[in-house]
Amino acid sequence: MNNPQNTKGPLAGVRALELAEIWAGPYCGAMLSDMGAEIIKVESVQRISRGPIKPAPGAPGYPDGDPGERPWNRSANFNVINRNKQGITLNLTDAKGVEVFKELASVSDVVFCNSAFGVMEKFGLGYEELRQVKPDLIVLFMPGYGNTGPYKGIRSMGMSIDAISGHSSLRGYPDLGLERLSPVHHPDAVGGVTAAFAVCAALHHRARTGKGQFIDISQAEAFIPHLGEMYLESGLTGKPRERRGNRHPAMAPHGVYPCQGEDSWVAISVRTEAEWHDLCQVVGSTGLSEDSRFSTLDSRLSNIDSLDDAISQWTSERDNNEVAKLLQNRGIPAGPVLNCNTDTYDDPHLQDRDYFQTIVHPDAGTHLLSGPIWKRANESEPRHEPAPGLGQHNDLVLEEVLGLTSDQIQALEQENVIGTVPLTGSDMGGVRRVQRGNS
Repeated sequence: MNNPQNTKGPLAGVRALELAEIWAGPYCGAMLSDMGAEIIKVESVQRISRGPIKPAPGAPGYPDGDPGERPWNRSANFNVINRNKQGITLNLTDAKGVEVFKELASVSDVVFCNSAFGVMEKFGLGYEELRQVKPDLIVLFMPGYGNTGPYKGIRSMGMSIDAISGHSSLRGYPDLGLERLSPVHHPDAVGGVTAAFAVCAALHHRARTGKGQFIDISQAEAFIPHLGEMYLESGLTGKPRERRGNRHPAMAPHGVYPCQGEDSWVAISVRTEAEWHDLCQVVGSTGLSEDSRFSTLDSRLSNIDSLDDAISQWTSERDNNEVAKLLQNRGIPAGPVLNCNTDTYDDPHLQDRDYFQTIVHPDAGTHLLSGPIWKRANESEPRHEPAPGLGQHNDLVLEEVLGLTSDQIQALEQENVIGTVPLTGSDMGGVRRVQRGNS
């Protein structure tokens, strides 16, 4: 497409079709777009992952708590992770939608999808079908547990991958049950990064050999290496790692301590005896240095509750930034725990690097959003276009890329092959599923 902002970056000239929802797949697309790739995001009006069609007034996740007339275009969860993409809709349960998709694939370089195993094959868009359309096409499917093996058919989300990887058993405090854990979707981000790397490697391979390939990614397997220390420890000792909360077996103090103000905290880690003595000097007349319970690392670890109480008494009378600066000036690792609603936006380092960028979205309004994570010396400003509305670029893509006429596009819209407004039931697992339930 004629997109003047898409002419820079190492992936300029690469076109990728994204069939992806929630986080892992869309994050892959966002990073590819940050490097200059043209991402065409394919959704449908029959099934959306942009939140409910008619959320209640004041529902969370919308600007100023207002879902507006088109809440599917105002969802914060969607808009923060889908920058720099062209958005189209295609009903892939319809032969005409599949035909259009194949035509797009024939003029693209990459197709990637994070749906459950077998979804693309049900559409008639598995790798074998797609490679017939374009032999050097790069196709990446990344279900939770990969495309082979006994778990391949199990549907998953980041939280379930967190559990099966063993990460859930490591998080939280020792005295709290696993049922009290907060949701964590870190495996989604890892899956997205892994997929982006794999696509770049495949593009490099194709440039050398002229050959495309199928990439099989298991999001769970991508995440497990991030726990390598724990797996190594278990293999050496035969015992699973116990949950530690904020504590460390070879550092004391090591934790997060309360400071002045509501829900204000500072993180402190003391690694050596020299740092312990420096901390005692900074804290001053609290008796820490004279207390025999804290004279050695072993004694501090044995009396960790009393030590944390003593440190907390000192930090609770001070601002968390003040504490962090005092300790950092002595070379002791420390930092304020930032509140993502205010502190992070105001952080001087992120401000200096222009990390948060003012983005104007036609439906969601003007907001500060996380920017592209790569900065290149040959670009004065990183590319950052707002996330697309549902089907926003139907006409643009179908006309400019495929050469469809306005009459052909209108016919597709009349048959709900494309569209810009989700159909009733599309936010409840899909129109066909809802229809079956009501039959």
